[in-house]
Amino acid sequence: MQLRNRHGHSHKAKTPVNVDGSVPLNSLPEGSKAIVTHTSGGLCAVRRLSEMGLTPGCEITLKRKCSFRGPIEIEVRGVALALGYGLSSQIFVQPIEG
Repeated sequence: MQLRNRHGHSHKAKTPVNVDGSVPLNSLPEGSKAIVTHTSGGLCAVRRLSEMGLTPGCEITLKRKCSFRGPIEIEVRGVALALGYGLSSQIFVQPIEG
């Protein structure tokens, strides 16, 4: 979907990609699988994510994305989790093909 700004120019959202090919978790489409590469943010956020099982190297499945930057539902190690949009933007993953 292309959006047009007030000057009539089209705008297509770009997904930020890191040098290692990782993308933020909230940029994945529903139903896709990925492997966590790293997390960013403060010490409390990184600690909270690791307590939930989101550590580098673990496989996750993005189950559902709510509209308007709402929560994102993922499955990690057989457990369903809901993460806020801001927190999910601090998790970087490497998408799994197929």
